[in-house]
Amino acid sequence: MSLITVSALVNADASFAFPPYGLPGKKKNSVSKTVTTGQYQIIYDNVFASKPVVTVTQAWLGSLGPAGANTLDGAIINELTDTYTTVKMGDANGSGQWRAFTIVLTGHENLTKKPEHHKEEAHE
Repeated sequence: MSLITVSALVNADASFAFPPYGLPGKKKNSVSKTVTTGQYQIIYDNVFASKPVVTVTQAWLGSLGPAGANTLDGAIINELTDTYTTVKMGDANGSGQWRAFTIVLTGHENLTKKPEHHKEEAHE
């Protein structure tokens, strides 16, 4: 098994700022908003053989100028499975907000075909 790292910069609208880096050929991942404000689901069907290690942080992309963002703003991982991760972005008051973020996933590459995850109802 090969250890791989996939990283991406995701815009607040759930689009990729650029194609995910490190994604093996013929593999795909996607991001969508859930019904909960500030929460996103990242689907990485068939990329990893088991749960990957995931890190996430908000990315301000210069939108606040040189002063930067409030260090109390946060990003958390709500759910982690073999096929998807749910993350939530929030402001300094703890309220969910749609924000850009970076995500890094590291794990063993899935070299066998598994049944694909079908998008479920968004988790609250």
